[in-house]
This record gives sequence, C-alpha cells and structure tokens, in this order.
Amino acid sequence: MATRVVDKRRGRRLLGSLAAQLGFDFGESEPINPAVAPTPRQPRSEDKSAISGSAEPISQVIGLPSWQHPLANHQIKLPTAYIGYHLKRGKRRTIGMSVGMEGLVVQAPRWVGIAEIESVLREKGVWLLAKLSEMQARQNEQIKQRIEWCDGAQFPVLDRTVQVVLNPTHATAPAGGQLQTKAGESVMWRTDGGWEPETMPPQEPLELHLALPLTAVATQIKDASQAWLMRFAKQVFLSRLDRYAQELGVQYLALGLSSANTRWGSADAKGHIRLNWRLIHGPLSSLDYVVVHELSHLREMNHSAKFWGTVASVLPDYAGERRRLNALQLPVW
Repeated sequence: MATRVVDKRRGRRLLGSLAAQLGFDFGESEPINPAVAPTPRQPRSEDKSAISGSAEPISQVIGLPSWQHPLANHQIKLPTAYIGYHLKRGKRRTIGMSVGMEGLVVQAPRWVGIAEIESVLREKGVWLLAKLSEMQARQNEQIKQRIEWCDGAQFPVLDRTVQVVLNPTHATAPAGGQLQTKAGESVMWRTDGGWEPETMPPQEPLELHLALPLTAVATQIKDASQAWLMRFAKQVFLSRLDRYAQELGVQYLALGLSSANTRWGSADAKGHIRLNWRLIHGPLSSLDYVVVHELSHLREMNHSAKFWGTVASVLPDYAGERRRLNALQLPVW
C-alpha cells in the first residue's frame, strides 16, 4: 500500500513538472495554462490520419484570412482566421511554437494528441495572429527595401541617398567608383564626420559613377557597388574608431568588416574590432553607438553596470540610440 501511494505522488510530481515546462520558444517566454497541459498517452487512430493530412485547399477557406506555412501539414480554424501550420514531432517534453517569415511552426512531443495541441493554439490565438501579422508586415517592408540592381539603383549611405550611374567612359576603374554631385563635383567624407561639399541640397541624391557598360547585368552592378561601399565603410569606420578610442582612452589593434546577419559588431581582449559593413546604410549616430559599444569592451569585457557606465560617459543617450538601431530598416541585398 505504501508503495502505491509513493508511485501516485511521483506521477503527480512528473505531470506537474511537465506542465511547468510548457512554454513558447518564440520571443519572450510565456507560460501555458497547466489546465491544457498534455498528458502522456498513445496517439489515437484519428491523430495518425491528422499527422499525414495536408492543409485545406485555399478554395475552402475563402471568407476568412488565411495564414499558410509552405510546409503546412495541419490547419486550424480560429474565430477570425485559418492557420496552416507545420507540425514537427520529436523527442522533447514541451510544446514549442515559433512564428517566422514563412509562418507558424509547432514542435511537440510524439505522445501529445492533435486535439491537445490545437487547444493550446486556440488559447493563444490572439498572440499567434498578432505575430503572424507582424511577420507579414516585416516581410512586406523587406520587399520594399530590396534593391533593384540596374542603372539608377538607389540605396542609403549615412543619411544620404546614393544613386548608381553606369558610365563606361568614366575614369573610375582604379578606384572602383566615384561619388559626385549631379553637377559633377566630387563628394568626400570628412574625417570629423560630414559630407563635403556642405552646400549639397540634402534631398538631392549623390551619384556613384561605376565604370561599367550600360549592358552590365544585375550581378555586375551589385558586386561593383558592394565593393565600393565596403571600401568606403572601412574608411568611415576607421575615422570613428580613432575618434572614440581617444575619448575612451583605449587602443584597438585592427578593424575587420563583418557580413553577419545577427550581429552589428564584436571585440576581443586583444583589440580586434569587427563591424558589420551594412551599418554604413544607417545614420552616423547608429554607427557611433556600435563603435563606442565595441570599444568599451576593451575596458570591460562584459555587459555589467560598469560597462554601460563606460558607454554613457561618451554617449549619454546610448539607450535611445540602441532603440533606434534596433528599429533601423536596412536595404535588402
């Protein structure tokens, strides 16, 4: 009898532990109501047919908004929309949900039934639809930001618009490209931060003359523009590093350019700084924040209060700059 009581207590503790571990893998952790937590069991026959089923045809969901993952193998109807989601089974003890550009992906233990999974989806329906709408808006914004590589292509550089001009007769081959005004005047970036000449109309695009034939294909134009832009970025980055290294009383050893998709910059204890070259598309204030952030690591290799105090000693409004950097919309290459 005593053994049975202990076994029942262990069973209750195990179920309680499983319920406590349930949460969303996407964004901030959000607990799921333990009342809808799955309980271990063998899948029923109807679950097996649901696993092999496909999303409903779009012709059957006319009338409500439809969010369909390209690999959708299940679909759920919510009060205001249909969601076709990609369900993955695996050796895990929790239900995980992630909303990306393609749509909703649900990861669940093998022993959790479809009815129980979709009960959780319905409970979190408002959250899911908000995230799907957010991702669609972000995707639409990326489409708008995509550069069409041709004669006349435009992209931002330090608060100015640069327009590509294919000029096969232009003597820019040694330099890879030349920046000038529409009037043909050479444009330079001053080491103290700012464009020369200062009299340029702020809304007038600067012209990047590339020594390419008018028949150049998109790949050629893109590669030539990127090569010029990376050389220009390194020039600007070095000038900002020199300025703020002096203010912070640190020395950096070398600068490298990064193409990382998830990091703006990095620094190591030896003084090697890496900055994402795409920062050149944003305003100078955002670039300066990343430069100061990485140089401050040469004094504090952490994100302690002392580190942020070091950043604030040069950029008092660093928190505002960080928010602006996170909201920065960069062109899509």
